Amino acid sequence: MMVATAAEHRREAFEAAEYLMDYLKSRAPFWKKEVLNGEESWVEATSEDEASLNRWR
Repeated sequence: MMVATAAEHRREAFEAAEYLMDYLKSRAPFWKKEVLNGEESWVEATSEDEASLNRWR
């Protein structure tokens, strides 16, 4: 995964990248697909994933 951000100050750029990662981990379906022994399954977001995203609200 690559996330690129830009801001006037690096702290804001880092925070933007952190928000994007929290969002992707909770809401992007491609993030949670696992393939094990040829079988595919989707992993639900955990309460920790949701808490990480909710701190931005």
